[in-house]
Amino acid sequence: MRAAIEHSGLGVVAHAAPYLPIHNPSPIVRQAALDELRRCLDVAQIIGAPFCTTHFLGWPSFLSEDGGYEYYRQGYEILLKHGRERNVLVTLENGPDNKHQLKYFREIFFRLPELRLTFDIGHGNVNTARSMTRDYLFALNDRLAHIHMSDNNGKGDDHLPFGAPIRGAINLRHELQVLRDFRYDGTITLEIFGDPRWLTASAQIVRELWG
Repeated sequence: MRAAIEHSGLGVVAHAAPYLPIHNPSPIVRQAALDELRRCLDVAQIIGAPFCTTHFLGWPSFLSEDGGYEYYRQGYEILLKHGRERNVLVTLENGPDNKHQLKYFREIFFRLPELRLTFDIGHGNVNTARSMTRDYLFALNDRLAHIHMSDNNGKGDDHLPFGAPIRGAINLRHELQVLRDFRYDGTITLEIFGDPRWLTASAQIVRELWG
């Protein structure tokens, strides 16, 4: 895979499986998920990715909020050390459950100075009164490493092409302007599922609006 990437001249980013249950009540399952995340960092190194994105899934329900912060600190210190040894940054991606999530991220990132942010714009528009992009970048712009983008109708993380929802779609022009306002000049992944032509068309729209 590394040889194919280099031969094609493509850049590459790494993304850990979003279903790894680091929030499971069982300590054995949580340990297995953490071990698998470490293997993801190994893969990122092998393919030449500068970072590996991991998902925020919360913490075991029996933990208090402060206990959840400490749980993330302990677990991600292990991942950050593993990534440091492999020259791979570790990023944490926001999920589509926006209830109190920014508050959690502020505290988690405060406790983990090396942790970086992958911000998913689609996730930041699910069940919210308005887009969360500016709020997250205002709080964590200095940690921002990567952007994920897709469209949805504001009710679920549907990974639609831009403009597909009949109503409630994200305002793509506004989202790109917010990135400009915070001087973002990094990589963007379009997470458009379905026919590849939808992805191609969405990429063209983003290029045109970015200017």
